[in-house]
Amino acid sequence: MNDVLNAIKNRRTIRRFKPNPIDEEKIRSILEAGRWAPSFSNLQPWRFIVIKDQGLKNALDKASRESVLHLGINEAPVVILVCVDRRIDPLHAIEAGAAATQNMTLAAYSLGLGAGRIGIWGTEAEVAIQKIFKLPETVRESPEGLRKSVEELTQFR
Repeated sequence: MNDVLNAIKNRRTIRRFKPNPIDEEKIRSILEAGRWAPSFSNLQPWRFIVIKDQGLKNALDKASRESVLHLGINEAPVVILVCVDRRIDPLHAIEAGAAATQNMTLAAYSLGLGAGRIGIWGTEAEVAIQKIFKLPETVRESPEGLRKSVEELTQFR
């Protein structure tokens, strides 16, 4: 079986994490996988926030409590918040964010890391998280057909 099919078949959602730090190169590889996800007309409506700060992880965990699947946020050494801007793509933002997230979980698996995902679209948790992270206004800046750089899509906190 090839590596991609192996990752798709064997990846599992992880809810308990070891406290070991994650190598920056691996984090960047995961972000790269997210940015190469498909999106309608290559709009790339996603933004990534890499969270290592324990206080921010605690706030994210508290805001996510309405989600049954919030387990592990406090334990994970790194949390990547995948945000989509509905103004960039009002019709396909959810699926674009899901595709980016799926690419990232498969990349994490391929790098020997565990990953879990939590969806909070359209919930009170979404509003709380927007406030916590003061999510920036986003503007479509890249010419059609080009990929935005990881730096354009990512905030480190």
